[in-house]
Amino acid sequence: MAQLVIANLITGADGCTTVDGRSFGLSSPEDRRRFHLLRERAESILIGGNTARHEPYLKTPLPLYILSRGGIPSQVLSNPNAHLLNSPLSDALGLIEGTVLIEAGPSLVKEGLVNTLIDEFHLTVTKQRSGESCVDIAELIGGYYEKSREVIGDDTFIVYEVLAK
Repeated sequence: MAQLVIANLITGADGCTTVDGRSFGLSSPEDRRRFHLLRERAESILIGGNTARHEPYLKTPLPLYILSRGGIPSQVLSNPNAHLLNSPLSDALGLIEGTVLIEAGPSLVKEGLVNTLIDEFHLTVTKQRSGESCVDIAELIGGYYEKSREVIGDDTFIVYEVLAK
């Protein structure tokens, strides 16, 4: 497994993870600033197929690993840093060395959290409501403790760390 696995997710107050199919509708300037700080710590990015189909990953500063059994847009696959993997998350993480940042949607993040494959989970909660792809964060963080919490404007930034692996 990778040395360090970090996941980043944004949700609305009702647990929604997208608005009109994308996470951008939930994000604030401070959330995007923190997102880029996480990318600076990473040596690679891992996303799922749905994220590849709905978010702009045409160009990435780091190797981009895409976990998918379905079709991926040719534009994303034309990213010179893109690598398509057809394997479970645990197997994929075993193939990737260094610090991995999971920028995926709720399904892949859930798989990582429930199986405690994620070392650090960065969660942004906005006041936005009425989005799609809702999750119940309380169900996901059983193996984690809250390391920090900060409220800036309408956003709450929470960092969870794994209790034990």
